[in-house]
Amino acid sequence: MRPPIKQALYLLLVLPLLLAVTFAPVRPGAVMRFPADHGDHPAFRTEWWYVTGWLDTPAGKRGFQITFFRTKPDLGPDIMTDNPSAFVPHQVIFAHAALADPAHGRLRHAARIARAGFGLAGAKLGDMDVMVDGWRLYRAADGRLHAKISGDGFAFDLAFTPTQSVILQGDAGFSRKGPGAGEASHYYSWPHLKVSGRLIEKGRAVPVTGQAWLDREWSSTLLNPKAVGWDWLGLNMDDGSAVTLFRVRDAKGNSVWAGGSHRSKAGVLTVLKPADVRWQAGGWWQSPRSKARWPVRPTAALKVAGIWRELPVAPMMADQELDSRMSGGPVYWEGAVTVPGGRGYLELTGYAAPLKM
Repeated sequence: MRPPIKQALYLLLVLPLLLAVTFAPVRPGAVMRFPADHGDHPAFRTEWWYVTGWLDTPAGKRGFQITFFRTKPDLGPDIMTDNPSAFVPHQVIFAHAALADPAHGRLRHAARIARAGFGLAGAKLGDMDVMVDGWRLYRAADGRLHAKISGDGFAFDLAFTPTQSVILQGDAGFSRKGPGAGEASHYYSWPHLKVSGRLIEKGRAVPVTGQAWLDREWSSTLLNPKAVGWDWLGLNMDDGSAVTLFRVRDAKGNSVWAGGSHRSKAGVLTVLKPADVRWQAGGWWQSPRSKARWPVRPTAALKVAGIWRELPVAPMMADQELDSRMSGGPVYWEGAVTVPGGRGYLELTGYAAPLKM
């Protein structure tokens, strides 16, 4: 999902809040239009372009994550509208990339951040094209997505070919994230992207193939006051179906809200309500670095056509913890996982410490 979007991971990177600025609200009934909604939505507080997937390499399977995140700092109306300086951070772009390799035993991770402008960072209107400090994710004229990322010791040069249409999450793209008014986002997913390209490690490029998943979300709202974190799961199933599950948790581990979707191999979409999702934390792993305990082997369940289906989750490796405190974010767990008949990505937040927003 990136439930109530990834702003929780990054908003601490921007300047302190000074005066209230009016951001665009998320409202039901907004019609998504493509390719325009692949592009930037600058009137909203925050949004992200999030690609996860599995790579088939000559040395075995790897997991990867590429995230571009745009936020509009709340600097007060005078600063945002009256100051002509190009140095005013009207928009800030962040990007994270990670490579999961069981032979390495933990994530390789890299990050970039820059204010929009000066040719260093930006997100375009009208179609997908976001970049920061040499990293770029864009949609080409042939409809394929492309990512060019260079980290410390690894790099991606990948193309993603759509094999299915996008999934409009929630009510035609209006995705509730809590019981309160306005606790929602505009949200769509693009599962079963065919991957091709190169993985570069230590200067050596190897060809890769695989499958990926794109999440796109934008909003101006925050978590419910009772929420401390969330669990999210996106799965490309082997039969061509796709599953999205999430829950937002309170301090006792209970669900403040839950939802997701199931699209069958025949293309039938089922939107999951809170009562249609169950989540049992399990398979706890303790990080030797942060000392946080992560439920890396949960059992998720969804109800489709009145029938419950359990999905026991197994991680590619236990240590897929990502520590973003050096860049002002939290410690969270985000990694490649399998379920019977499918594979995808799991995100866990709020287990090291409650998210402060």
